[in-house]
Parts: sequence; structure tokens; C-alpha cells
Amino acid sequence: MNLLKVSYFIWTCLIPAGLFAQLDVASRYENIENGYEFYVDNNEPIPVSIQVSFKLKNLKSSEGNDKIFLLPANTKNIKLTTLTQIKKGKYGVSGSATYNYGDHYLKDYEKEYPYVLPFNKGEAYMLSQGYNGKSSHANENALDFSMPIGTPILAVRGGLVVEVVDKFSKNCTTQDCKEFNNKVIIYHDDGTFAEYTHIKQKGAKVKKGDVVEKNQFIAESGNVGWSTGPHLHFVVFIQTLKGRKTLETKFKISDNQPIQFLTEKTEYKRL
Repeated sequence: MNLLKVSYFIWTCLIPAGLFAQLDVASRYENIENGYEFYVDNNEPIPVSIQVSFKLKNLKSSEGNDKIFLLPANTKNIKLTTLTQIKKGKYGVSGSATYNYGDHYLKDYEKEYPYVLPFNKGEAYMLSQGYNGKSSHANENALDFSMPIGTPILAVRGGLVVEVVDKFSKNCTTQDCKEFNNKVIIYHDDGTFAEYTHIKQKGAKVKKGDVVEKNQFIAESGNVGWSTGPHLHFVVFIQTLKGRKTLETKFKISDNQPIQFLTEKTEYKRL
């Protein structure tokens, strides 16, 4: 998920720079005697991590510099730091704020959650590439399910849709086409995210802000972006401030089997 936001503020003004998906985060200074207090509003429905890098003139920060803070969902007037004058004379502040979806420090999540296969019962598809696969999954815990274009993709877990891209149609077999990946990204209640990638153009069945249930029809599979053939690229991850940590996940194949990791080059039928 490339949702990183970088904003710049000069003296007492925060100026957002439009990179990637826009996050609804606002910040401001309030004047106090001999300094400022710095406040942030997180108007997003999920937590956001933020790092503030100050350039201080005759001021000191109560929280130091470059600290990463977690902003709870739908929370206003979060005081991040107090900037106080060091000695008599002029003072001021400039710098930047970087923010992104998710909890940068997340450690406690549901490692044994029983994910379902992302397609309808009775259907079977080959897992063409597994975790750390040699083709394009180096150092990534991602799964590729080979499936025809237009196959219904189901949510493996319920959550909140935070990004939908289905406007592209371009495809190629090199990394140059990664920027054309169509996708649906869903936030789970344990702080993790799931990304469903390469969906067909105009193939999304959900929009940003939708609450989806487990097994809900969310998109049609495709062959868009960086793809060597029709398939679903699926990954669960933790979003940090400037990157992601992909996770190994276990699946419930049928009611009579325990949850299990999936194996590359194996066909899986949902029972």
C-alpha cells in the first residue's frame, strides 16, 4: 500500500503536498506564552502514524524531534508536542510531517486468524506462487492464485475498505507496470491490512469507506499491471510509516480441516 503522505509547514502554517492517496489529517499550531503547542486531527476512520521533523529556532520540543506518534481513528485536538522558547529573543519553527495509514509499532495481531480462500465454494485454483517465490515474491509473504479474468474475488476477512483502484487496463510482464496495478485494500480490526491486486478494469464491487463482511464479493480478478498472466495477487501486511511488513497467514480450507499455510504449486478447492 503506497499511501505515504509528506506535508511541509513553514513557521506556523502546515502545507500538504499531494502524494498518493489523500489522507484526511490536519495539523495546526496554537500560540502559548513563549512558544507554541502543536495539534493534529485524524479524520480518518482508522489509526494513522505520523512523524514530525522540526527545524527549531530558539525553541525546544517537549517530545524531542522525529518521534513517530500514533493518531487514533476519528480523533481531534491531539497535542503532539509543546515548543518552548529557550532564551529571550526571536523564535520560530519550520519542518515537515510525514504520515501514513496504520500503526507503525503494531506487534500484537491475530497470528492464528482463520482466513478463507478468496473465491467461491466449489471452485479450485492453483497457487502458482507462494511466500518468497522466485518469480516476483522475493522477501515478500504474498500468494498468487491463477484464475480466469472475471472470477469473483471474495474478502478473506471482514474490515473497512481504505483504497480502491480499478481504472487501469495496461499490462506488462516487467516491474515498470507496477504503477498500473488495480487493487482493493481492506483494513482489519486487528490492525492488519489485506491487498487484492491485478483486478480487472472497473472490476471493483466496493468503494473506499465501505464496511465489508467475510466472504463478500469485492472485485473481479484480472490481468492488469505487473502481471505475467491472469491471477489474483494477495497479501496481508502491517503498514509502517514508510513501508510494510508482509505476513504469513493460515487458511481454513474446509470445516473438517485445521487452519494451514498454503503450499506453492498446489491446487486448492474451497469446500
